[in-house]
This record gives sequence, C-alpha cells and structure tokens, in this order.
Amino acid sequence: MNEQTKRNNVGDRLQIFAGLAATAFAVTLAVIVGNRLSDEALAVLTGAVCGVGAAIPTSLLIVAVTRRQDRGREMQQPAVQPQNAYPPVVVVAPPGGQRWLESGARMPPFEAPVERRFTVVGGGQGREMAGRWGEG
Repeated sequence: MNEQTKRNNVGDRLQIFAGLAATAFAVTLAVIVGNRLSDEALAVLTGAVCGVGAAIPTSLLIVAVTRRQDRGREMQQPAVQPQNAYPPVVVVAPPGGQRWLESGARMPPFEAPVERRFTVVGGGQGREMAGRWGEG
C-alpha cells in the first residue's frame, strides 16, 4: 500500500468514528432530556418531530419535480440568442395630475384642507366642533 492509500483509509475511519460519536451524543442527549420533560412537553416535542418528518418527503418531491421542469425548459430554449437583438424598451409615463419643475423634481400636488369634525368628550354633553386639518 502506498502513502496516499493509507491517508485515505485513516481519513475514512476518522469520519466514521466522528459520525458514530455524534450519533451517540445525540441519542444520549435525547434520552436525558426526554427523562426530564413532562408528559405534555414530550407530546409537543414528539408532534413537532413527526411533523418535520412528514414534511421532508413532500419537500423532496417538490424539488424533484421543479428540477425536471427546469431541465425541460433548458432543452426547449435555444442555446444562443441572436447578437443584434435589442432588449425591449418600456416607457412609463407619469400620471397626468403630476407637474414637473424645470429642475426635474416633481411638484407636490395641491390639496385642499380636509374638513374634519371633532367630538369633545367630557364636561357635559358631547359637542361637535368643525375645523380644518392643521388648524389649532
């Protein structure tokens, strides 16, 4: 056996050992936490784990179908676009009610003060007051 093969074997064994150690740690932690939790908390935790477990196959199915559709679109589209093709030109006109200054800034629209009615609460019967927004 050459030196490179020995290094690969040691690396593979180290990865297997690290995986087993992590699994043993996770199982031990789960047992310790499971023994200390109440029945209600354990039921909630079990429901969450089962919910995640049920969602994984559905997610994998969605990813597989999406990838298949993407591959089909790639095969249908031409690989090279023509060199002299221009991108589409889109012109968006401002609304008719806006005015522009010579500097290019938009003028604020003229708005008449809004008539509002206020009801004073307390001090006898409620009385209404009329006033414009911004007046004291």
